[in-house]
Amino acid sequence: MTKAALAALVLCVAGMSALADTLKFTAQLAPDPQATTKSNGKGTATLAVDTASKTLTGTIEYSGLSAPPTVAEFEGPPPQQNGQPVEVPLALPANSASPIKVSTQITDATITGLKTGQWLLLLGTKQAPEIGGDVKPQ
Repeated sequence: MTKAALAALVLCVAGMSALADTLKFTAQLAPDPQATTKSNGKGTATLAVDTASKTLTGTIEYSGLSAPPTVAEFEGPPPQQNGQPVEVPLALPANSASPIKVSTQITDATITGLKTGQWLLLLGTKQAPEIGGDVKPQ
């Protein structure tokens, strides 16, 4: 391979990695004061989004829940047509002891919503979310 071809290859690879971006987010999780079920839970989430692969990864730490969580999801603003919030479920491991590692594929619309602070992270049981909080860019 010639030096010119090698230099061109290096520039292409460098250019592609420059297109990918890793976005970082946090959420402080607390009980919903309007919830019918009272919780002493609290927590934090540290999240990252790889915009090239559209993969969200992160860690959720919590304490004080009534039971280990069985449901974790992002809830976004409702689309204009039906008025229901958009939900993006997060798969939880069988043993969802704190800290929980999460990973999921997300859409461009979800990435945009996260960037603009329009999404919540909820954690709880099948009966109801116990804690939640706004997902904010770091």
